[in-house]
Amino acid sequence: MKNKFCATLFALSLLLTLSSCNFNSTYINREEDKKDAEKVADQFYALLQKKEFQKVDPLLSTQFKAVTSAVKLNNYLSGALNKLGEIKSEKLDHWESKVVRGTNSSATYVLYYIVERTKFQSKETVTLAAENNQIKIQGYNVNSDGLLLGK
Repeated sequence: MKNKFCATLFALSLLLTLSSCNFNSTYINREEDKKDAEKVADQFYALLQKKEFQKVDPLLSTQFKAVTSAVKLNNYLSGALNKLGEIKSEKLDHWESKVVRGTNSSATYVLYYIVERTKFQSKETVTLAAENNQIKIQGYNVNSDGLLLGK
């Protein structure tokens, strides 16, 4: 009887221990993750080049939309276009990614671009994250001396 009780107690302890474990694999800066994020960024830049700002909405994360209205985003993109000029080309300068697969899955990507525009060059950061098994834009930032000039 005592053996049966000890075996049950051991099995229960083992079950509790295993159920509280998290099984994850973490990948830092994998080339394939960069390529997945670049596909979304390429779509984004293609729409910016065509000045189709309203069509970027499906590429944006829920978090992005929660803090930035469509009007505010349109004003931001139009302002960058007016002050810096049209996008001639964009080149990925460097990037970072962290993808976690398993119990606590997540994925974040940061792509840093040098963007040639008709008036000024800009350094742009596109931050992306996994949302419902899709990569979505979580943030977009434009830095350029041309933004500091009046007009």
